[in-house]
Amino acid sequence: MSDAIVLVGLSGSGKSAVAAAVAERLHRPLVDLDAEIEAREGAHPGALIETRGEAAFRAVEAVAVERACAIDGAVIATGGGAVVDPLNRWALWHAGTVVWLDAPDDVLISRLAVHHEERPLLAGDATARIAAMRERRARFYRAADVRLDTTGGIGDVVEAIVSAVAVGRPESRRLLDAEVRRDHLMGPETARVVLGNEFDDVTLEDILAPASSGMPVVVADRRAAAALPRLMAALPAERQILFASGERQKRLRTVDKLLEAASAMGAERGDAWVGVGGGVTTDMVGAAAALYVRGVNFVAVATTWLGMTDAAIGGKVAVNLSRAKNAAGAFWPPVAIIGDVATQRTLPRARRLDGMAESLKSGVIGDPELWRLVETRGRAALRNDEAARYAIIDRSVQLKLDVVARDPYERGERRALNLGHTLGHALEIESGYRLPHGMAVVLGLRAVAHMAGGRGAEPGLAERIDTVVANLGYELYRDFDSAVVKAALTTDKKRIRGRQRWILPMAIGTVIDVDDITDAEFDAAIRAITPEARP
Repeated sequence: MSDAIVLVGLSGSGKSAVAAAVAERLHRPLVDLDAEIEAREGAHPGALIETRGEAAFRAVEAVAVERACAIDGAVIATGGGAVVDPLNRWALWHAGTVVWLDAPDDVLISRLAVHHEERPLLAGDATARIAAMRERRARFYRAADVRLDTTGGIGDVVEAIVSAVAVGRPESRRLLDAEVRRDHLMGPETARVVLGNEFDDVTLEDILAPASSGMPVVVADRRAAAALPRLMAALPAERQILFASGERQKRLRTVDKLLEAASAMGAERGDAWVGVGGGVTTDMVGAAAALYVRGVNFVAVATTWLGMTDAAIGGKVAVNLSRAKNAAGAFWPPVAIIGDVATQRTLPRARRLDGMAESLKSGVIGDPELWRLVETRGRAALRNDEAARYAIIDRSVQLKLDVVARDPYERGERRALNLGHTLGHALEIESGYRLPHGMAVVLGLRAVAHMAGGRGAEPGLAERIDTVVANLGYELYRDFDSAVVKAALTTDKKRIRGRQRWILPMAIGTVIDVDDITDAEFDAAIRAITPEARP
């Protein structure tokens, strides 16, 4: 089976014309997704969006993508927005060589002006709409194998594609390559976030090289290093520090050992620190990077679901104190975040469940489509459905990136990311950090859903959440010392003037921030997650 050639890009970039020319030049089957959809549905994509809505159109488009990827050696011209869906991206990027066709916005607009197709997504001020669409979709297009400017003649573009295909599709697949604002007075103004599958040394070097002017300090969780020899082999061996990670080791004494080891190696200010492991690892390594010579570049190579979707993103680095989780730390955003979904293959189910809890939370906070993915394909993602696993991680990452961009220092909207964590952290402390983080977050989510039920939440929401978490394999109830849990809450970082803040889910995609939960409401909520509440 020969690899496909997949053309992506904004409307007006020339995908249909170039695809037809490449198919003719290489004697390959041509699949124009928009034309295929029109033939099957009896209406142009623009008309379908206008009459049925974008969500319904995207469902039709996903079926067309699946069919196109099954055609041996096809040249596929995608619709401009097909790449937004991470399941589409997984299928298209694994089908063959992906080529991003691009041109300046004014060229795109002039080309679109001569066509009379309905384009609802570009209605109104076309210049502003194209610019906004480019900003939203650039993180997907940048993950293509090749980028070509189509301003010139079509012949040159065709020849460039033929040459690229002759080289062959790389095994390493970048699926999202975002440039995001890095909100800190020190260091670079932007950071790079790359998600994908089967990263090789070339891909890693491309990301790491701009981050470190000298040889990086690589700090890795021993278990991750042992399970991922290929990844470790792609990183500089001379400065690798292996250590035992875990919540019990997430203390200043561990950070001190890392600082001393880097100093003994002669690490300098230009040598970035690279943290390889889960959320605990990236938290600690980020904290060490923030302290070493008053701050050096930090790169998070997240190897767990939890690390990719939560801990590595947002710039908060910290260690635990004896009575409070993540209570000593700083805002020190990484200059690069790397997440290779292939690393999930080595994780036991319990660790995947830890990460899935963050995706559950993200869906409830602000992404109903992510929640739907978890409902319909979450169990498969926990087993061996890598496409679903990637899609859930991808949407979780994007939600957090967007929330953090709007509120980098947790002064407003970003507090919503604490859904389930307020009580969850207290339960972790009560257990002596024996309770896995994901399990604690799920219990916390169930408790606040119970609180929200008495404050006008969507009817049946708590039951819907319970059904999903039980289906995924989480425990719904736990024995704990409520007095210790209440004491742990008094050390929570989110308390303001002695008042505890709570994030309550009101519907899938909607939460509220309150600070007036009564003792009776709290007591009823924690009883709801104890064995005595079991039906």
